[in-house]
Amino acid sequence: MTYPLISIIVVNWNGQRWLKRCLTSLQQQTYPNVEIIVVDNGSTDNSLGTIRVTFPKVKIILNETNQGFARANNLGVQNATGKCIVLLNNDSWIQPDCIDKLYAYYRTHKYAVVAPIEAQYDTKQPDHYRATIDPWGHPVYSKAILSTKQPFYLPGICLFFSRQLFIHTGGFDPLFFMYVEEVDWFWRLHLQNKTCHYVPEVYVFHAGAGSTGTGLTYTTFLWRNQNTLTMLIKNYAWYNLILILPSYLLQNCFELLFFLVLLKPSLSYSYLQGWWFTASHLPEILAERRDIQADRKMSDRVIFRLMYHGFGKLHHFSRYVRARKA
Repeated sequence: MTYPLISIIVVNWNGQRWLKRCLTSLQQQTYPNVEIIVVDNGSTDNSLGTIRVTFPKVKIILNETNQGFARANNLGVQNATGKCIVLLNNDSWIQPDCIDKLYAYYRTHKYAVVAPIEAQYDTKQPDHYRATIDPWGHPVYSKAILSTKQPFYLPGICLFFSRQLFIHTGGFDPLFFMYVEEVDWFWRLHLQNKTCHYVPEVYVFHAGAGSTGTGLTYTTFLWRNQNTLTMLIKNYAWYNLILILPSYLLQNCFELLFFLVLLKPSLSYSYLQGWWFTASHLPEILAERRDIQADRKMSDRVIFRLMYHGFGKLHHFSRYVRARKA
């Protein structure tokens, strides 16, 4: 059996606290032919010192400033020499046989992208869910992860795919600084009739928000607002877009007023900035939309079947309330 080179790409921004466990787990892989690449987004902590001293074989790509998650991963793939790619979050770690099992599953199935199941960083408790979105692009995590129904997307915590696929489909949209970039990419993959799935009994142990922090933050809302609107404009067929877009903006207006009532004006302001971002980049977005729509092989009817048929934010809020009561 031959073992093609697999390039593992880790994007890092001030993630020194996570790097030792992450990179150690990669160096312990039983798969015999890997290269490890860290794309550093202008870290100001001692991330680079940790890598150079403790992991001298790791290839480092330096960005002088924080270029965001999408651009950094694109840069990593461009500089990778492996036939296959693994994207891994820096606040994650994997077991020694993970790459072996991902490659074996990928090689024996017809999925374009595969991924391990997410589990808790320390307790190793699996988070069994199927990742999808509602028609307005809001993420929804529901049902059993090993459902025969295909997920709409695989979370970007850990993804396995061919380098050729990523390059051919344009990779992540560089307009997306952070968040939703993998959802947008998988939407494009579905339009090209590409499929994806989780690998049974293989896990990635993820802390979550390792670089961005948790809670209701202005930057989180800003990036999601501008990226989600851009994603909808690019990927829907025009006859569905004229139905979805007004209702999406109406939801935004309601949420904007809601956060004003809660005395969180920065979150309200993020909606206005999201609209302005999309408007100011509209020529680029429409040019990309033309390419996507010209190359599509699947109808929106098929895409809708993969979505959550309801309001994702209400689903998210109900889960939050139930978790608080538990």
